[in-house]
Amino acid sequence: MALSARPHLRLINETIDLTPRREFDQLGRIERAGILAHRVPAREVPDLLSYAAGALPALAAAEETVGRIAERNQDSLWVFRKDLQPVGIYAMLHLSVSGLEALLLGELDTGAPDPCLTVATGETPAGIYKWAVVAPGPAASGICAMSRLMQTDCFARANLFARPATPEGCRLMQRLGFRSVRSGYPDLYRYIRIVNRGSGLVDGD
Repeated sequence: MALSARPHLRLINETIDLTPRREFDQLGRIERAGILAHRVPAREVPDLLSYAAGALPALAAAEETVGRIAERNQDSLWVFRKDLQPVGIYAMLHLSVSGLEALLLGELDTGAPDPCLTVATGETPAGIYKWAVVAPGPAASGICAMSRLMQTDCFARANLFARPATPEGCRLMQRLGFRSVRSGYPDLYRYIRIVNRGSGLVDGD
């Protein structure tokens, strides 16, 4: 069963200190003990999706799709754990140039994405789409760990994209530095990485 074409981004609990306001690239400076982020290998996808069934039933029903994405790029799917127990999920699509073009044209099936539109493990993505985020309560501090990951060489210049599913999600994206961008999707938001600003690599949308 394929995922719904609607985005699967969920509002994270605002336990992250955003006062003063911190954008996504700055969250990596926040150190929170107790929550660890771990990659999810393709063989562990079924177990993780069983955990996700309550919060993201469409994602949980798409084991084959999620497994193909995780197999293509091992950095696609992360689980937040506390005391070895799963407490959150962070899933991404590491888009190739063709994948980014499809997203901006509104032609990327975000419910059942073609792995060929993503890059393989270790390759530099042209952009990163936030596919699914579940981080309730204290698990929201796992987002800080993901921000640190996104500072590494492979990901540092890849702008981030998301399609918030709720008004609250839109407001949170804006607080994290995401801005609406002209595209084939009316609800697409983009975060221009700090390192890219003033570089001439992106336009001024």
